[in-house]
Amino acid sequence: MTLRAFRIDAPLLEALAGGGGGAGAVRLLADAEYGRRLLLLRAVLDRAREHGGAVAAEVAELFAVLARARRVAPEATRRVLTHPSVGPRLVATWQTLAGPGPAAALPLSEVTAAVALASGLPDEVNLTAQGPGAVLPGVGAAVLPDATPGSPVRLRDGVLAAEGGGSVPVRRLGAGPPGGAGADAPARAHAPGEGETGWWALRVLWAPGDGGPAAGGVVLDDVDPVAAPGVPRVRLGCGEVRAWQAAAAVALRVLRVRHPGYAGEVAAGLRALVPLPGDAGAHRSGSAAERFGGVTLTRPTGPLAFAETLVHEMQHSKLVALMHLVDLLDTGPGPQPLLYAPWRDDPRPPAGLLHGTYAFLSVARFWSVEAGAAAGPERRYDAQVRCARWREAAAETAGTLLAHGDVLTPTGRRFVTAMDAALAGLRRIPLPAPAVREARRQAEEHRTRWRARHPAQGGDDRSPYRIV
Repeated sequence: MTLRAFRIDAPLLEALAGGGGGAGAVRLLADAEYGRRLLLLRAVLDRAREHGGAVAAEVAELFAVLARARRVAPEATRRVLTHPSVGPRLVATWQTLAGPGPAAALPLSEVTAAVALASGLPDEVNLTAQGPGAVLPGVGAAVLPDATPGSPVRLRDGVLAAEGGGSVPVRRLGAGPPGGAGADAPARAHAPGEGETGWWALRVLWAPGDGGPAAGGVVLDDVDPVAAPGVPRVRLGCGEVRAWQAAAAVALRVLRVRHPGYAGEVAAGLRALVPLPGDAGAHRSGSAAERFGGVTLTRPTGPLAFAETLVHEMQHSKLVALMHLVDLLDTGPGPQPLLYAPWRDDPRPPAGLLHGTYAFLSVARFWSVEAGAAAGPERRYDAQVRCARWREAAAETAGTLLAHGDVLTPTGRRFVTAMDAALAGLRRIPLPAPAVREARRQAEEHRTRWRARHPAQGGDDRSPYRIV
């Protein structure tokens, strides 16, 4: 296995630090993340060989299927291997093989089954039932009431069969329905295991021609528990899926028309949205280090909120991928300071502060553009307040990171200095005094609330909790 070398030169680092880089930079980072997953696979193989015995034989069989798939259908194989929820499965497999005793069920088998199906291979793959069936990451989930958790499930010739006798035909993304109960989206939302046996394919949120990545578009992943750990997966009904599709279409239009740079980055990097249950009107979203291109979120209430969320979370994905290539933080053995972040109620380590600063730089820029495009005075004022609030917050935390220079590598200091310069330019854009005053009021309200929650740490330089 030969992998290409990835180089982040000075102009690209500066462009990324300024919150940009464009689609080309995101494609480079996505290629690097694919290379990282191939290295993870090799690490799994090496560890399995050290383990020896039946485990080594099992992993060797899985690798043989993966190798054939890469030769026969390289793009389909890559599409599965780069699905956001595959990263945690590879890490979990590597960790499972760490112990000297018998290895538990290997998540790599789910990945291999998904690759075999997506690439059209007839190979038989044995995997272990999770819940009421089996999940093939990036492809879909089978509901098999006859499959008890931990029992064997077999994929062969496009059919998943449980040890207890139940089976269901499956299909790869974009293929026609195989027939059989449950192949299409159900008319109501329900948890896996309720209702009929069937195959629940991932639904496409928007197709490649609508702005998604060239390989496969962007999917709505509502069936994979690894995609959102600790959150019960609930299969969305047709009406809810259509609502997500409609909301995403309008958000994409906003980005294409007014934020073409961010639209290109989203198109190049986003792979899957993972719906979270609503929470009394509060919007939540998140990304994770091993889930490049994946975003967990509640459905935003409007197109601007949706567009802002896509911009925000794509910045996290970009920074994660960059930090897999370049050391920005000094993670030495000494204790790390916990610092004030104007967007969180808890103290943050340097890595969290760096991520938040980077994301809110682009959020502030997003609202600066929206303020100029707003149709009415109320929307314009709201956008101006948001721009003022987040550009000041990000500038403050960039200064905090530079003030704690010992937590940054030389490259990290260069990166944060470039972020700080981009924020200085953004802060020079004039905003009305009322909007600035309201943003400052919100900032002080947050700071006061934070100090009340952490009274012993407010300004004590001897404490690891510091407000700078």
